[in-house]
Amino acid sequence: MIFYLHGFASGPGSTKATAMAAGLAPDGLRLTRLDLTPGTDGFERSTPSSMLAIVEEALHAAPGPHVIVGSSLGGWLAALAASRHPSVARLVLLAPAFRLHERWRARITPAELERWRREGSVEVHHHATNSPRRIGWGFFEDAAGWPPFPVVHVPALCIAGGRDDTVPLEDVRAWVDRTPGARLEVVDDGHELTGSLPRIVELTRAFLVDAPAGSRRSRG
Repeated sequence: MIFYLHGFASGPGSTKATAMAAGLAPDGLRLTRLDLTPGTDGFERSTPSSMLAIVEEALHAAPGPHVIVGSSLGGWLAALAASRHPSVARLVLLAPAFRLHERWRARITPAELERWRREGSVEVHHHATNSPRRIGWGFFEDAAGWPPFPVVHVPALCIAGGRDDTVPLEDVRAWVDRTPGARLEVVDDGHELTGSLPRIVELTRAFLVDAPAGSRRSRG
């Protein structure tokens, strides 16, 4: 079974998730899109741990082997799941948000961080609903407890944008360099990767259908 994990402040109906599902369907590859923040206040209460619990419940409920396709935060969560569950046989990571906690800490001023902690939540733009919503302080605290670069031992295809200003390409390269069986494809795009969806679908199809070992490494 193939699972799709959406990114931060996104959802299973995102443009990327929809394009991936449609692009893989002709090969008989069905994409099960998980909602990592279900419920009316699921986003506000979410943490990496709560999201990972949803992924792990899905893995336990469906027979393996499993493939996980993850976008941004979902890419990091996919790698975390693969590091913990032997049923995960292959990964496709789209602009995976490695070093999540470290990057957030570097981009938020000490005053903003203290205000978030003091008030208990902070307002962000929620892409799935195109509206402002609040994310709890627990999200930031919880992220600190998970490894920035999960150790993975399965074939992994990483696709990253050369113009990504959210997750540095160097972070993705660093994970690929330390992960046997991982390979990196760089596209001329930003973090959202929406301008590269046909290429992403093509690469994913080849990786899942035609590449039996997934062990070759390339550099963009």
